Amino acid sequence: MPSSTLIRWGGLAAVVGGVLFIIVSLINLFALIAGRDPSAILLRATIVQIAGAVLLFGLVGLYFRHSEELGIVGLMGFVFAFFGTAFTLAGNIWANLLADLGWALFGIACLQARVYPRVGAIVLIIGALLTAIFIALLLGNLSGALGYLAVAASIIFYIAVAWLGFSLFAGRSEET
Repeated sequence: MPSSTLIRWGGLAAVVGGVLFIIVSLINLFALIAGRDPSAILLRATIVQIAGAVLLFGLVGLYFRHSEELGIVGLMGFVFAFFGTAFTLAGNIWANLLADLGWALFGIACLQARVYPRVGAIVLIIGALLTAIFIALLLGNLSGALGYLAVAASIIFYIAVAWLGFSLFAGRSEET
């Protein structure tokens, strides 16, 4: 299978990972509203592991399709986002902040290189930074009004990830 096909499938993985994490965010929202339900927590934990693995594959596709154009900022963003996301799956809150920083840097590199839709890259940056801020304020404990804002920020972020992934999968990653 040619590498271009694998990279394109990485775009689909980013879409699937983004959608699965949006579902996780909605489960978090349900938990905020209705309280902690053991079955929802189990469902969330299962989806997070699957979504994380798929998202990592998607990030690889997003980066390697335009690695030359993204430069050193894109490489740093990729490395931070990749390892931060991987360690976040193990439950490390500081890794989550590293992942958000990496995704924001990746978005900045995408914006500078003009390799993905401009608005998608801007939404990625905003979503990653807002998520990082709320995670830092809450230290992973979603509760109260800040919890709702954290869920909203994560949904914005994962919409942007899915957007960039769709752009890559559809072969429309270059800005027109």
